[in-house]
Amino acid sequence: MRWKHPLRIVFYCESPLAVRYLTGLLPGTQTSSLSLRATGDEVVRTHGSGFILVAEEGSQETTKHKLLSLVSELRENARTLVIGDVTSPLYLRHLFLAGIHGFIDYADLKSQFRPALAAIRDGRLWMPVQTAEGFSPWLEDKARMGFASPGVLTPQEGIILSLLSKNLSNKEIGHRLRISERTVKFHLTNMFDKLGVRSRHALARFAMRLPGATEQTSRPFDSEVIQLVS
Repeated sequence: MRWKHPLRIVFYCESPLAVRYLTGLLPGTQTSSLSLRATGDEVVRTHGSGFILVAEEGSQETTKHKLLSLVSELRENARTLVIGDVTSPLYLRHLFLAGIHGFIDYADLKSQFRPALAAIRDGRLWMPVQTAEGFSPWLEDKARMGFASPGVLTPQEGIILSLLSKNLSNKEIGHRLRISERTVKFHLTNMFDKLGVRSRHALARFAMRLPGATEQTSRPFDSEVIQLVS
């Protein structure tokens, strides 16, 4: 699917120097930056939709988890290109499953940055070869375990997911099911791990896509072609 918006780049980087360097590679392009504490809702309120998020992978585990959550929350409003080190194939696969559209190793930035943005703008994925090669056996293993499938949820978790799709709070869900709010949070934490999401907001979005959900959320962006890069 071709891009239907003017090209806008929003940076989510730990280092101001990285933002300055990347901006220098994009003369004439509209750019802006996010705080590392920004949530998906805040980003959409400030920047709307139809932009490319360029994000650093981050050096700390908390930063990596925050990035996964942010990508999941923005996947209906933005396409994401992540920059980092290809040191954790498992984390990279999690990023693509969360909804990123491309990944570039720091060493390849100068040669791949603009081509990757062009590919992502045109609805393609920019994926390292080793990441693509690792997807097939990894997904087969996860499928056998029931990963990222509503079938892995317990009956109680399924009911909670359904109530979550109706925008009920944890307290309201607990009242409906006659369980404590703390128990609701415990179930939500288990569901985060089972479904590969990192926030309540992302879990609600997942619930809205399930068959029989009260409302279906359409995605304006579809990645149809994978462009492999060595």
